[in-house]
Amino acid sequence: MEHGLHGGDIYGSEIIHDFSVNVNPLGLPEGVGQALRESVGGWWRYPDPQCRGLVRKLAAYHHVAQERLVCGNGAADLLYRFAQMRKPRQALTPVPTFSEYERAVRAAGGETRYYGLREGQGYRLDVDRLIGSLEGAEVLFLCNPNNPTGLALPKGQVEKLAKACGQKGVFLVLDECFCDFLQDPEEFSFLGNIGKYPGVMVLRAFTKTYAMAGLRLGYAVCGDPGLAQRLQQAGQPWSVSLPAQEAGVAALDEKGYLARTRELVERERGRLGEGLKRLGFKVFPSQVNFLLFQDNKGAYGDLWARCREGKILIRDCCNFPGLGPPGRATGHKAGEGGPWKASGYYRICVRKEEENQYLLRWLAQL
Repeated sequence: MEHGLHGGDIYGSEIIHDFSVNVNPLGLPEGVGQALRESVGGWWRYPDPQCRGLVRKLAAYHHVAQERLVCGNGAADLLYRFAQMRKPRQALTPVPTFSEYERAVRAAGGETRYYGLREGQGYRLDVDRLIGSLEGAEVLFLCNPNNPTGLALPKGQVEKLAKACGQKGVFLVLDECFCDFLQDPEEFSFLGNIGKYPGVMVLRAFTKTYAMAGLRLGYAVCGDPGLAQRLQQAGQPWSVSLPAQEAGVAALDEKGYLARTRELVERERGRLGEGLKRLGFKVFPSQVNFLLFQDNKGAYGDLWARCREGKILIRDCCNFPGLGPPGRATGHKAGEGGPWKASGYYRICVRKEEENQYLLRWLAQL
């Protein structure tokens, strides 16, 4: 088992505690599980290729027009569809960030230029500086909250960026897949402004928020309804399975689940971060359900491999551009083959107290 391109590869191993993927620590909501069990008898049917029931539910939930919505096999499915349609020659993305933006652009024949976030500023985004870097880009990908840093840009700053992108002819793709883990999501989400910006698309997913990674369900909300229609036509007809659609509808009916999630994440993130600091790690600030930290003294060696000895999987950030071993400016470029080398930077998901304490105890005895 190599360090890999993404987290979550527990197959063929004896991993018990998976901290490498940022899914909801509460697990699949009971109402979603019940809906899935009740839907089994209908799985002989083809799924609705337009996800009509789910789209209606999402439109009401987010207070957006149905024609702006399109569902896919996870947010990544829609990201790749967009890249194949748009075929940007040059994209711009702040780094470190999610690697699939660059991979999608490369698959469509384009290149990605990096805008480097500064470690000395805690990897916080300077909007004015980013606006000054837009020249030459056709598409800007912005993960908000960002993965792996866990920091979010307030929607007023996002709107300032969206206006600048519109003036410069740069299409803005906003990835809000972790937005619901924020304490005040409405202060950060751009969905309320989407109708005013035809050059903006927001990506969301049930994957992390409702612990539905295995079901693969995401959606895009487009400022231009025509883009939503083209994205729908760009995918294969049955990209969203019937159980995924049923699960999505049920998830939007959950009451109290997200509030409980935020309460747990806020409490446990603080405890986990403090525990890591006591062990000598440099922990970067986060607003969501994961933490980026660094073995800045190199005391732990290949921490990813050492954690596996305790049946723990963490995310080595070796393939995030902008992160790498101490003293190195960048790690592996996204999409490069392994074998990976320990980077010194790691990301872990905030899980329930018992699991978090298990991780800290294991690290303490290394």
